[in-house]
Amino acid sequence: MKTFENKLDQIENSNLYPFHMPGHKRRPINSQLASAYVRDITEIDGFDNLHHPTDFIRLEEEFAAKLFGADESFYLINGSSCGILAAIQSISNAPGRLLVARNCHKSVFNALYLTGKEADYVYPEWNETYPFNGSACVDQIEKMIRQGSYAGVVLTSPTYEGIVSDIEKICALAHSYHIPVVVDEAHGAHLGIWGGDGFFPKSAIQCGADIVIQSTHKTLPAMTQTALLHVQGDLVDRKVLKHHLTIFQSSSPSYILMESISDALHFCAEKKHELAEAYKKQLEDFYNKTISLKNLYLFSNQNMQDSFAYDFDPGKLVICIRDNIDMTGKQLGCLFREKYQLQMEMEEEHYVIAMTSVMDTKEGFQRLLTALWETDRELSDKLSDRKRENGYITKKRPFPYSGTRLTIRDAMGSQSREYILKDAKDKISAEFIYLYPPGIPLIVPGEQITQEVLDYLTEKDDAGLSIQGPAKIDQGIIACVSDE
Repeated sequence: MKTFENKLDQIENSNLYPFHMPGHKRRPINSQLASAYVRDITEIDGFDNLHHPTDFIRLEEEFAAKLFGADESFYLINGSSCGILAAIQSISNAPGRLLVARNCHKSVFNALYLTGKEADYVYPEWNETYPFNGSACVDQIEKMIRQGSYAGVVLTSPTYEGIVSDIEKICALAHSYHIPVVVDEAHGAHLGIWGGDGFFPKSAIQCGADIVIQSTHKTLPAMTQTALLHVQGDLVDRKVLKHHLTIFQSSSPSYILMESISDALHFCAEKKHELAEAYKKQLEDFYNKTISLKNLYLFSNQNMQDSFAYDFDPGKLVICIRDNIDMTGKQLGCLFREKYQLQMEMEEEHYVIAMTSVMDTKEGFQRLLTALWETDRELSDKLSDRKRENGYITKKRPFPYSGTRLTIRDAMGSQSREYILKDAKDKISAEFIYLYPPGIPLIVPGEQITQEVLDYLTEKDDAGLSIQGPAKIDQGIIACVSDE
């Protein structure tokens, strides 16, 4: 029973006059959004409260917990970012540092800034065959946990590229030391419903993670800005977690966004097997029809080396450009957009990502397939005389190393001085630098700007990618901690 839909139908069809927020008084000023306006309310009598649910919102969150297999689930209307902030805040009072995957989203580092907590970073696996990062290194995590004292482990799985880490093994290890594990599964909400079936990887919930945050708007049919936070086990103080959720969620949550979460979950639950079978068939057909590409290739479990990644989500179409092809991901994405009217999710230096979901159509997959094959044939005509390799080859890591010198909070609170970026070598950054998307910091405040980092930024800039973070990055200037 979709209680959100029924309750908002009730308000839409009532004669109740709104002497309350919002200011539009349920009178649409945009005909295209009319239905949204007449259902957009605040926490009025009889319509429950997200921050203290006792009625239908509580029932909907219980439905979500049952669907995903969690002990408790919470609706998020400030995106996964607010869930990540609340999760890290909720485990930061415990003694010890945080063990954090260095390829986490910027919201994780924002949480480190807010808590002032010190962190040790675990860098992802890498292999010179691939132009992106692999799984979190389990051996490195095990070594660090055995040698250190940690309040929690924070990981991202799957990554933007669909790379999945061995969360089950990491959780077993961390739990043996009574350390909670937080997983940013923003790109894997669908795994919570269909994962572990032999086609899609298991969800972090199934793997035993203590807190899992998922974006329902990324891979499920919900509106932008919607997400879920799941919690299980007894290593997280739920009272503290709920308190922090009230801090990072709006005190005037959108009922339209909450209804969108509800509709998406009920839709997926009611059509669970039908949606999964159709989706898997479309993906299988697509991968099979792209095996023979010569100049482009799709990353998959079939061409993945075991040491690189634990598992892969095939719902992410990672279209890579072979190393002997004179084309950037930015150029490929632009070609798809302008010639084929296909907008990619992300463009990187050597690949693009097409994000899929159960809502994709056969026509959409076919258009992308046509674009791939036509582009591949055109690239063959322009091939250089260089020897064709099996894939992308690079001797450089797809993620630069930099040493931590200060906490994020200390670095951002220190006296700073501006430098031309090329002159900032060996300086300690007072600002974030990241590519967007995906919003993973290349440098966080407190880290040393190495030559490797500078070379990496130069390459990304030359490839036409968007470098963000520093206030004056458009002038090639970054603020660094003053030597004084």
